[in-house]
This record gives sequence, structure tokens and C-alpha cells, in this order.
Amino acid sequence: MESLPNPLQNILKPAGSRARSRRLENGEYDLIIGQLNASENKYAACASDLAIETSLRQGMLFKLQWEWIDLSACMIRFPASAIEIANKGVPAVLPFSKHARKILHEICPKDDNGEIALNSSGLVLDTNVNAVICIWKRVIAKLQIKDLRWHDLRHEAASRLFEKGLHPMEVASITGHKSMQMLKRYTHLKPESLLEKLG
Repeated sequence: MESLPNPLQNILKPAGSRARSRRLENGEYDLIIGQLNASENKYAACASDLAIETSLRQGMLFKLQWEWIDLSACMIRFPASAIEIANKGVPAVLPFSKHARKILHEICPKDDNGEIALNSSGLVLDTNVNAVICIWKRVIAKLQIKDLRWHDLRHEAASRLFEKGLHPMEVASITGHKSMQMLKRYTHLKPESLLEKLG
């Protein structure tokens, strides 16, 4: 029946994998942080750095509360109310690096005597998320850095944890990935980092 349309013509085959493998290339980190530090938003560079150091998704990063953070122990303890379905992959307790501690120490609220108010409540990144992301995108465009998105910083974070020598289960406990398959999609080791282990 040649006059009838062929329904098979409307069937589309699944596209190939859209998994991203973009990481920061040599020199990009310093260029980006330098420009963000020079911006009008004092939290822009901190947010970018903390995204790499904590592996937190954008949504949770900008919801961080000071009362959840223990600077002396280098731990973030998320209350049960903060761990919802929308905040997938957030561990109950998140350890963070000394570099993250330094960043948090610098922006931590101070009392009248200049002492750190460790138990202070309120947002860690006391700024509008859209303002930071817009500045970040402008910096990326100004530096003519190709194909780099904010979410790629999470890929960078997971990859750096592996390059530090952490076991996959240890990395998953930080990034919050539920399966090794998903963690693998977020991990892109640089061949250069394997040379020392190869000998």
C-alpha cells in the first residue's frame, strides 16, 4: 500500500552518549580564579573554588549554612531536612580539604572583635546564585575558554580526588554517587597523573 506513510520513518535511534569529559586544562584554573577575584562579587572566586574542593552541586553549594560547618574538624554536617530527593547525592557528613578550610575561614562571619563566629547561622555564600554564575560565564567568555560549564567543576572535583589516591568508595562517599558506573562518568583522569604510578 504505497500511498500510506511508513511509520518507521518517524522512529529515531538513540543518540550517542552525552557524557561530558571536560576538565580544567593547564593554566585555566589560575586564569579563571584571577578574573573572578577581580570581579565585583567577592563570593565568585570562593564559589568556584568550593565547587572543586567539595564536589557539591550548584544547588546545595549555594544553600550551605554556617551552622552546618565545623571548621576545626573540616566537616560539613548536613541536617536531615537538607537532604531531600532534589538534593540527590548529598552525604550526611562531608569532609573537606585544607584549601576549602582556608577559603571558608576567610569568608567566615566575624564578631565585633574580629573573632570568627563559628556558630553563626546564615548562608556561606551570601550572594545570589545567578549573579555568581553570570560573572563566571562572562569570565569564561572573556578568557575565550571553550566548552567549559559550571557543572564540569564537579567532574574536576571527582577526578582530583582519584588523583590524590583515594579509593573509589572513598570518592563516592564524598561526591555522593550511588553507583560506581555513575562515578565513572564523573571521573576523567589525566594520563600525566598516572605516569608516577607507572614508574
